[in-house]
Amino acid sequence: MYLLAFGLTLFYLYPVINMVFEGFDIDLSSIYAPGFRLIGGVPYYSGGVTPSLIYWIDMLRTQGFVKLIFNSVVIGALSTTAALFLALFTAYSMTFVRRVRYSCIDLLMLAMRATPVFIYIVPFLVFLTQVGLWDTQLSMVLVYMSLNIPLTYLLVKSLLRDFPRELVEAAEIMGAPTTMIISRVLLPFSIHALVIIWVFTFVLTWNEFLLASFLTGPDSRTVSVGVWSGVGEQIGTFRTIEFEAQAAGGTMAMIVPLAIILFLRRRLARLFSYQLSERR
Repeated sequence: MYLLAFGLTLFYLYPVINMVFEGFDIDLSSIYAPGFRLIGGVPYYSGGVTPSLIYWIDMLRTQGFVKLIFNSVVIGALSTTAALFLALFTAYSMTFVRRVRYSCIDLLMLAMRATPVFIYIVPFLVFLTQVGLWDTQLSMVLVYMSLNIPLTYLLVKSLLRDFPRELVEAAEIMGAPTTMIISRVLLPFSIHALVIIWVFTFVLTWNEFLLASFLTGPDSRTVSVGVWSGVGEQIGTFRTIEFEAQAAGGTMAMIVPLAIILFLRRRLARLFSYQLSERR
């Protein structure tokens, strides 16, 4: 079992490890064939492993990767927070205020989320161009917020469905307004689950590529587009594609969501252990 677990772990982590090493100009092919490297399937003499930070410096200075990370952080954080905020109030209203079950609304939200993203490209592109918001952070925040609301709504409503209704009814009898019920009753008991929903939605927004490639330009380009643009701009030209630079960019794009997940790992573990103990 340990050997099987080690083999599966190595199988799934090898592409990530290879990308990280390639970003530091450490070619793993030299382990299999010392003194040679493979570029496009063609071997040539490399002289062994030569660690270097040149590609990281190139991506940070020349390619402007810091701006790409800043754009992705701002767009992802604002759109995810706004979507979760609106979904929380909507799910609360549909769960506790409205006594009639609106299954059609849940089905509509599910259909909106299940719809392929490329269907929204032309409507968003035409609308943003007409109102003058193309290639702006505000436009991408609005686009991702509209796409994230159905998902966050379904997740938050499934969370509130198991919430004790007696606590909400007691707060309503005491005359507490909706904002106070949500902030004083719901949030203290559901903050860990909401954090998980926020992280999950943020990572989805961070990794989204299709919409960002059409709706962004030099000013609001995100990390997912920036990592690929180095290859896309060089295809069909006489310039050599530097896979090491692409690997360095991919590693930097992986750092932010990984850091958020590692920072919140204790909260996530507490939530899972709390839910298991409550179910038992």
